[in-house]
Amino acid sequence: MKVTTTNATAQASKTAQSPQEKRFDQAWQRVANQQQENDGFREDAQAFVQATRACIQDKEKAYMDVMYGLCLHLLSFFSRKSLARWQRETLLEWVGQYLQIMQNNPFGSHLNMEPIHQGLEDALAVTYPDSEYAADPGDEEDFLSEELFEELFAQFEEAGAKGGSGQNADGADADGAYFERERAHDQQRYDESLALKRLMKSSSMNKLFRKVAGILHPDKEPDETERQNKNRLMGELIQARNTNDIPRIFSFYLEYVGQSPLQELGEDLDGATQLLERQYRHLCDEKERILHEDPITGALYRRFHKATPAATQRAINRHLKETQTQTTALQALLEETTSLKKLKPYLELHYEMLL
Repeated sequence: MKVTTTNATAQASKTAQSPQEKRFDQAWQRVANQQQENDGFREDAQAFVQATRACIQDKEKAYMDVMYGLCLHLLSFFSRKSLARWQRETLLEWVGQYLQIMQNNPFGSHLNMEPIHQGLEDALAVTYPDSEYAADPGDEEDFLSEELFEELFAQFEEAGAKGGSGQNADGADADGAYFERERAHDQQRYDESLALKRLMKSSSMNKLFRKVAGILHPDKEPDETERQNKNRLMGELIQARNTNDIPRIFSFYLEYVGQSPLQELGEDLDGATQLLERQYRHLCDEKERILHEDPITGALYRRFHKATPAATQRAINRHLKETQTQTTALQALLEETTSLKKLKPYLELHYEMLL
């Protein structure tokens, strides 16, 4: 939804207004300004991320490609019978970590992960021939995260034991306050929904809609181009009514009727003002959630957007340098581990890191 205002607002404000009318105009203007701010921020964030992706995607894809090749290379060693059990388990963990990185990286979407998944299934069958993992190799992801889960669960139990009953009481109080806020929020949304339905069904809103619809109706328009334009506008107006988008209906009225909707609202003025004030608060909350609408956009924006373009470029340059260093290291590892003898020192190092 985009709320726009025209000079008609300024013209209407020249006449004497009651306090209720002034409050309505102020609420409406806040909604319009906040919506424009939200739309601008969303567009700026998308443009920023698009430009950032263009800067880093080549090196990121190269990094993913090398990691992918290394995974397949490591999985090829599972056919060696001389591998000890701990070495096979270390290889499983190692490849599993790389797999998770590639699956979570937005620049790894071009990779076909099926060969790696199949390789892990075969490796599990070799490592645990008599276990449930061999019978159901699709559970390799659960196995790879089992030790981490058990460690985290043990830490949770230890923290709970140290906290004692007092901590449980505090937790219960916090949970109670949270659910109380949720109930209050749900009740507020329910009340607002009822108020919105009442206003949308009121005679004043029907008058507003019919007056705008009469102006935009395409049937009486002789010009074909203008008729198509009115068809589009009429569809937007109906969509605004169907979605209870009151600010958008008000904006249509102002633009095409040429005057403020104040004159039509009458006794519904206070209710419309309250709904606009609520809409403003919702828009403020919406701005906080814009970066969560698309995870990739949010992640890249938070990672690279800085206070100045120069600081942003420095952050991108640092990332490119780090990515190149990581790519070079993986490529060197891939080229060096040409035999099991050359791989074993890396398995020992990786095993020690997992302890």
